[in-house]
Amino acid sequence: MKKIFLLLFIILALSSVTFSQSPSVEIYNPPISINNTDWSNGDFIISPTEPFGRPSGVFRPNGNNIYVAVPDTNIQTNRCLVVFRSSNNGANWLAFASVNPAAIVTKTKMVNAGNDSIYCFFLFGTYLYSWNIISNNFHQFTAYTNIRDFDVTTSSTHSLYLVIDLNSNNDIRLYGSTDGGTTWPSATYVSSVGAFPRICMSGTGDTCLMDYYATITADTGSSAIRNFRWRESAPGTLTSLGFTDPIAAGTYKDQFQPVIYGGKAWLFYTTGTTGNINLNCLQSNDNGTSFGSPFTVGALPSRDEYWFDAKYYTLGTGGIDLIYYSDSLGTPTTNVTDRLYYTFFNLTTPASYNTPVQISEHWPFWSSRLYIPSIIENYNTAGDMGAIWVGGPSPFKLYFDSYNITTRTTNNNTEVPIKYNLSQNYPNPFNPVTKIDYSIPKNSLVTLKIYDLIGKEVETLVNKEMSPGNYSIDFNASKLSSGVYFYKLTSGNFTQTRKMILVK
Repeated sequence: MKKIFLLLFIILALSSVTFSQSPSVEIYNPPISINNTDWSNGDFIISPTEPFGRPSGVFRPNGNNIYVAVPDTNIQTNRCLVVFRSSNNGANWLAFASVNPAAIVTKTKMVNAGNDSIYCFFLFGTYLYSWNIISNNFHQFTAYTNIRDFDVTTSSTHSLYLVIDLNSNNDIRLYGSTDGGTTWPSATYVSSVGAFPRICMSGTGDTCLMDYYATITADTGSSAIRNFRWRESAPGTLTSLGFTDPIAAGTYKDQFQPVIYGGKAWLFYTTGTTGNINLNCLQSNDNGTSFGSPFTVGALPSRDEYWFDAKYYTLGTGGIDLIYYSDSLGTPTTNVTDRLYYTFFNLTTPASYNTPVQISEHWPFWSSRLYIPSIIENYNTAGDMGAIWVGGPSPFKLYFDSYNITTRTTNNNTEVPIKYNLSQNYPNPFNPVTKIDYSIPKNSLVTLKIYDLIGKEVETLVNKEMSPGNYSIDFNASKLSSGVYFYKLTSGNFTQTRKMILVK
């Protein structure tokens, strides 16, 4: 069963590698091209070769740049990690910096700690390093050198919080740093029997959640999931608020991840084995103190939904973005058989998610290297959600796409309109592509849908939180037959519908 493997065994095997040379870093000025800027059927290529570990990325408002860390020895000679940068919302990528020597880096985690600081944490064997790629400050985490797994988050005080999982005794320990990872004062002891911690900080307060397997056994995935709550009592310091076990032991859980925002919390997790894997969620309305009943997010018939990422967004009322891999259970051949989906949870209706839309043009690729896709929240002038994933066909590459690109939405200018408006599509009649302009005067949840003559919905063009602006979207009706159709814009109490004619 390809997807259900003993995660502990794989990480232990990879982390047992030893290195005779300590890593060092290099910043490229100017960044260098690696022939990876081709447009490919709606997905942008970040890296032209297959990574050796999990990539990650982050957005930096200063310069409107996106950074992605790619653990790969094939991109450049004698390099184990290359950081790519895009200054045009993911359309083009250049190598910005790298780490040598060549080695296997199993995991990266990029975070934005404010004050214009972008950090890349990565596992080099069982050694953990932190790297401010803007200032080029580079430090080894020296408290322990037998690290199996880690996670890191940041707070509004620009503090870094690092949780580590040790190989030798299954200890989980928590550290805080106020100087960008240069020093890490004494640890907070969390558990002696837990494994694979995941940590997140609220985007609107000082509450922090940490979830992990409560016990480590031969079948770790069947452990209960423990949820620890913390509060930032001072920069670099988290004070415990207690813990619960919201997910009981029993059913196999290959992945889990908490997210917290606006007094709400979400705990996403998978259940089941190959052929019966579903993506589920628990939702909390009290900052993760207690959770409601579980509900299923992804459970399409004859498919597996797993390998997900979730992050909060601050656009409009705020909420949670979620992406996940939908696997056809057979050999992937097209972006129809295997898909990367996107959906979101609005803060006003936190237990409900919107209809998932497909992000990927290139099908996601499963590997024991843990190619879990990652979200990059992109707070440019329009506001967007980007996704990175390893996709096929062979030779496999690292791809980037975003919701605005996927839905073909563009913000025409920065002038804020005074009222809602839905313009007549042009050209009209059309064959098969037409353009629709619309205006949004305030932050709101916006839907733009296409209906046939009898009122049946045939396509959703927009379904997300949007900031004020004048927008355009291209509608391709190549899959529809000739006839009369209607398009309807809805936002809050505003609704407007217009007619269009498709002539083939």
